[in-house]
This record gives sequence, structure tokens and C-alpha cells, in this order.
Amino acid sequence: MKHLPPHLFLGLDLGQRHDPAAIAILQRTVEPTGHFNHVTWDHDRELHYRLCHTERLALGTPYIEIVSRIRHLLDRLSAPLPGIHSYAGTPPLRTLVVDASGVGRPVVELIRKFGLGGAPSQLNARRVSIVPVTITASGEPHCDATGDEWVSRRDLITNLRILLEKRLLKISARIHDRQALLKEFVQLQDRSGSHHDDLVMATALACWRATRRLNLAAP
Repeated sequence: MKHLPPHLFLGLDLGQRHDPAAIAILQRTVEPTGHFNHVTWDHDRELHYRLCHTERLALGTPYIEIVSRIRHLLDRLSAPLPGIHSYAGTPPLRTLVVDASGVGRPVVELIRKFGLGGAPSQLNARRVSIVPVTITASGEPHCDATGDEWVSRRDLITNLRILLEKRLLKISARIHDRQALLKEFVQLQDRSGSHHDDLVMATALACWRATRRLNLAAP
């Protein structure tokens, strides 16, 4: 396992007309297992994914208020928080993964207008790397020329299920809206249904980017 810096992924699901928006914050770290590898002459390390925050916004919340909430969370993440730590005084990297489907595109532009996004070398305490993700009905995951990602709902959910089945994803016992999230996990389907799935989709978006280019399907 290569050395990866601590990284926070914020997933933002904007829902539909009858579904509220939701936010999830996932922390990815690489931590020692306690075993020494005599082949590589280094300590073995493994990935840890910890879901440390979820919240559902009120149905009909204006987009400007959603962006303001993201700003508030980023302000909090610029300082130490319970359950979110950095290594050797190094603040974690931050990536905002936004559902750019449907109404999502104007929200992405609004987020950028607020000055929240920038290149990794330009990021300050509030700014993050922004990754728009358009959720499709089918097709292979891919990036376009602008760096935006296109991924099917099935792939997002499959990736999330792998994390859960391999016990790689830990959910804090004190997480906000935990019971609602667990209910959504039970009712989760590959296709959109009548049940709310905004919390789990925000989590799936964060997990997708956090596991990008990592082969979780390997035994």
C-alpha cells in the first residue's frame, strides 16, 4: 500500500424535485497494520475509510443556502474536529464531489463563483478541489476533457457495496442522521425508486472519488 496523505471527501447529492439534498463527509487514511513486511522492508499499511458526517437538508433549500452550508463545513474542516485528524500537523486534503446531473451543473458553477474551488496548489483553508460527477443510466465510467466524471448509478452503488462487504467502510456511531442512513442502505436499489436515498448517494459519491484507481474488487 503506497503512502497516501489523509484526505477528506465531501459528497453532495442534490436530489430531485421530491428529494432533499444531502451531504456526506468521508475520511480516507492509510495506517500501519502493525506488521513488518520482510520483502519490502517496510511496515504494512492498509486503507481506512471512515464516514464521519452526514446530513439531510430541508426539502426545497435554495441552492445559495446549500453552497453556504458547504462553506460553513469547509470552515470547520480547516480546524481540528473530533474524529477527523491530520498526521504530523499536516491538514488533510479536501475534495468536494458534486452530483452534476440535472440541476447540478448550475450549482457547480455557483460553488466556483463563491471561490470554493481551485487547483490543489492554490487551495487555502476554505477552497477545495471540485469534482463534478454526472450520474448516468448506463455506460462505462469516464472523464471528459474538462475532468468531469460520468458514472452510472449502478457503478456508484456497486463500489459502495464492495466497501461495506469488505468491511473497509466504518460508520461513526455518533454520526448525524445515522438511523436514516442505515435505513437507506437497507432499501438501496440499483435504480431510483420511491424511497429516499439522498444520504446514501452523497456517501456513494464521496466513496467513488476516494476509491478511484484503487482496485477494491481484488481479493
